[in-house]
Amino acid sequence: MKWIPESGVFWPSLGAWAIRGVFCALPSFVWAVGQYGQPWQIAEMAAGVASYVVAFAWVTAVPMYRERVHAGDLGWSLRAAANTRAALAPLMFFGPDLWLGWFSTEAIKWIVRFATGSAMSGGGVGWTYATTLVQGALVSATMLLLAFVIWGVRVGLKKGGLKPRPTFQGTS
Repeated sequence: MKWIPESGVFWPSLGAWAIRGVFCALPSFVWAVGQYGQPWQIAEMAAGVASYVVAFAWVTAVPMYRERVHAGDLGWSLRAAANTRAALAPLMFFGPDLWLGWFSTEAIKWIVRFATGSAMSGGGVGWTYATTLVQGALVSATMLLLAFVIWGVRVGLKKGGLKPRPTFQGTS
């Protein structure tokens, strides 16, 4: 089946995405521990990061992705963007990660106000997880945007007659 990951690819991919996930989440985690600090909220945040790690590992291990995206320039660009985002994450503590975290928190507060008619007071079980999922989606969007920029440059270099560096091998 095309949507079932290849186990020989999934497990190494899971390890690679776990490393990226930890680095990408680190600034937000440090910021959130100071803001939340409750053990159950930290567990919810870890569960949110783990959800993204498993989702990315799953998608990058399915045959359809590996056949259509992974081997080409777009796949190379996606891997380069994910690695770059993870490497630069510790430097983004007071910049993009702080803004994305603030926006995620405010978005969840707005959803709670809209759904319940009252302001969220002190959070509740599930809200930290939801906030982490929203922030994960925003971080993923920044990675995708970076990937499209890298992809455009890579394709432009090829069309201009320049050969970009060879595709690196490894897990997704």
